[in-house]
Amino acid sequence: MTPHDPYQQTPYPPSNPYQAMPPSGGQQPEGPLGLQPNIAGMLAYAPCCIGLVMSIVLLATEKTNRFIKFHAWQGLLVHLLLSVIVAFNSIISFILSNVSTALSVLTTLFGLVIFLAGLGLSAFLMVKAYNNATPKLPLIGDFAAKQS
Repeated sequence: MTPHDPYQQTPYPPSNPYQAMPPSGGQQPEGPLGLQPNIAGMLAYAPCCIGLVMSIVLLATEKTNRFIKFHAWQGLLVHLLLSVIVAFNSIISFILSNVSTALSVLTTLFGLVIFLAGLGLSAFLMVKAYNNATPKLPLIGDFAAKQS
């Protein structure tokens, strides 16, 4: 037997295309839609309508995994709360734009702050869910925990 030469190139194409892949250990995705639970939880917080739709889909399809159900409920509530705040700001902005241009600028800046805060919150919660953590937001997190 000859010693293994670390500089020897493997033939292309390899005789077994799955040889380089690490063994999966027999683990299958546990979440709905064939997703791992941490990925499903992360998608519940995706910005804009993606997270809202994914939260609803996860709530409709997941029956047993409490981790996924918690993140789906909390993601749904976060998206709904942000939508209500944005709608309220739009109404106030419309009313104040008829009163003063300066007040209209202030509500526009407030809308920008809401957008950036929502984007930051989504990113924070996505990272936490991906790392299998379950951070509870005030009020929303307790409700989501009771529902899951």
